[in-house]
Amino acid sequence: MSLKGEWMKYKIIVTGPVGSGKTTAINSLTNDDAFVTDVLVSDNDEVTSQRKLNTTVAMDFGVVQVGEDMAYVYGTPGQQRFNFMWDILSQGARGIIILLDTTRNYPFRDLKYYVDSFSDLIASNKLIVGVTRSDESNEVSLSTYQLWLKELNLDAEVRFIDARKKSDVEQLVHTLVADIIATAEKTAITKENDVVSEDASAVADKPVKDDIIEKSSVNLVDVEPQAASSDEVLELNETSLQQVATLKGVNGVTLTNSIGELLHSTINDDDINEFIAFLSGITPVLEDATNMGAIHRIMLRGPHDENLTVFVEEERSLGVSSDKAVSVPALSQKIEDMLQWV
Repeated sequence: MSLKGEWMKYKIIVTGPVGSGKTTAINSLTNDDAFVTDVLVSDNDEVTSQRKLNTTVAMDFGVVQVGEDMAYVYGTPGQQRFNFMWDILSQGARGIIILLDTTRNYPFRDLKYYVDSFSDLIASNKLIVGVTRSDESNEVSLSTYQLWLKELNLDAEVRFIDARKKSDVEQLVHTLVADIIATAEKTAITKENDVVSEDASAVADKPVKDDIIEKSSVNLVDVEPQAASSDEVLELNETSLQQVATLKGVNGVTLTNSIGELLHSTINDDDINEFIAFLSGITPVLEDATNMGAIHRIMLRGPHDENLTVFVEEERSLGVSSDKAVSVPALSQKIEDMLQWV
């Protein structure tokens, strides 16, 4: 129901990783009448092309009626190379829906990444999380996603949905809009009460406003059990090595353990193998010395024809030698995307 009976419109952002169902959801919502900016996935983008034929490069857009109001729904590009659109689309938004693909290997990383990327929008607006592809994988329960949200200090609802079903997507949007309206009405009532309290305080021995605050104070201590640690660790193994080695522009891959011992390598240069192993072994020392937190990726550019990227995890590290013409950040994103499904 609209505030004071007025017709309202609400801008909603739908975001999430590549393949999570953003475009499908907005098309379902609008009976395939959405405005989309999809293009064919480039032949150079081997990881994305294995999951979908098209990718969004600017935005998806649809309009849906919610009671007496209208929701303007904008889907963001999932690929990080188009993230300049995220801030543009977020301007004026009243709420955000994060879609997560539960078949990916590290859904908590996805959740945390998009929560961090849209932290400003989430801080002052409503959030709801939709988890897709639960019919294909039930390894992560709904309660686990709820615990993850609490771990990120977020009070948000999470639901399993099928992005192909209009009713599922409508439920997300309707719930989000209802929360937005309820919060706006509560804020309006609070402001009215504050005005009344200030007027009354002029003639009272003790300010009425202070009395209201004392009576309405609550204990904000969270007494619920703490969620289990959700620092997901990329599983780096021989399969990972073999899959990464197939990417265009990759010249060789190494696998080392946490103490810097070489386990496997497709790189013929012993000096490079030893250097990658050295970086893997010295990373804990660098973390302690710099006091910058955990180091997960080291990127190096040398004077020769190759770049070197080392993905560092607790147990193992993956070193990747690539052509100098290849963008290291873009290649790193491809590798991290690939590891989500390997």
